[in-house]
Amino acid sequence: MKEIFGEFSLPAFCCGYAIGFAGKLRCVIDNASIHKNQKSRGNIMKTFAKLGVLVAAAGFATAASAALVNAPVPVNAYITYGGLNWAWAAPVDESFIDLSYQTQFGWRLPTDVELANAPSAMLFIFQGANVPFGGTDPVSGAFWSFTDVTLNGDAALASPYFTNAYYHGDWCNGIGSNCSYGQTPAWNRPQQFFNDSLVVRNAVPEPAAWAMMITGFGLVGTSLRRRQKALTA
Repeated sequence: MKEIFGEFSLPAFCCGYAIGFAGKLRCVIDNASIHKNQKSRGNIMKTFAKLGVLVAAAGFATAASAALVNAPVPVNAYITYGGLNWAWAAPVDESFIDLSYQTQFGWRLPTDVELANAPSAMLFIFQGANVPFGGTDPVSGAFWSFTDVTLNGDAALASPYFTNAYYHGDWCNGIGSNCSYGQTPAWNRPQQFFNDSLVVRNAVPEPAAWAMMITGFGLVGTSLRRRQKALTA
């Protein structure tokens, strides 16, 4: 569709047609007031029906194009591994992931090479992660389902930020979750029944890391100045 219409917006398209139908409706009503016949009244009802369908389609398209939570993913809802930020993004394959909002923050689907080196599910467990052990994230509503004793602490989950249908993640569908159910999980793969999906972005230094880097540069600069003074003395 984009090849034909460029940046195509279904809600705008539907609303444009709705406006056009509104104009047509006015003409039909004017015609009915003149002729007052049954055919014109039938045209009015048909036009109302078409207008209602278009408005509903516009609303559905808007809702379907947005994730459950449209906000930056908090730092405790993802992990950093292998030079990338990794977010546990869906309890289903990657075709259900919605990046319409998160792309602006660098989030994307991982490549096959990146998936081959993806983190273990166990790495998403850390103290202070957004989903508390046995509970629900108070910010996004995220929670874990299909769990096992291997989920033994707070764990990072970002499904509401990347899907429009799922607040949960299936813990035992994560590679390396070491659950006792005997399934073979796989990240992101539609042909695999037991799978959850990940998204990635290039690792962004956290404020504390920036502070350490700036302090390090400052110390290096001070050391160079002292050395220069010693050489000129």
